[in-house]
Amino acid sequence: MKTVIIGLGNPILTDDSVGMKVSRAIREHFNQQDETTMTGGTIDVKEVYAGGIRLMDAMTGYDRACIVDAMVTGRSDPGAVSEFGLDELCSTRNMVCTHDTNLSTAIELGRMLDLHLPSTIKIWGIEAGDVTSFSEELTYEVEQAVPVAVKAILDELNICCQEELP
Repeated sequence: MKTVIIGLGNPILTDDSVGMKVSRAIREHFNQQDETTMTGGTIDVKEVYAGGIRLMDAMTGYDRACIVDAMVTGRSDPGAVSEFGLDELCSTRNMVCTHDTNLSTAIELGRMLDLHLPSTIKIWGIEAGDVTSFSEELTYEVEQAVPVAVKAILDELNICCQEELP
């Protein structure tokens, strides 16, 4: 089974970069293990800067996708980690692009075109505190959520995480 983990965001927009920080922490975990192959498949880790068709394209050729992104709902405290399936998708910060389409529509289009898209797509949204300030640093609450999201994704993939996460 081929799996892709995709971190979404803008690396210079404070909490908007949290998806990328999570994907980097997962990549670092695999590098420490010197292992990106799990029993029965491989895992690739990517960073994507936009949603819609570009995000769908990044998933093409994979059987399973794990996507992590900042979200601004106002219903949770900054740093709260939520998990969604594609069918219950709450558009996260970068899932929708004003010059593109939303992820659900892009996936539907890709399937109509017979692209090999994941049969399982899970999305982790992390409630952001600040998505308007220019900074490469996360706010404290969102930074604390990074290892929580990493563990949730690794647990989803049945990958043991014994050591302390970055």
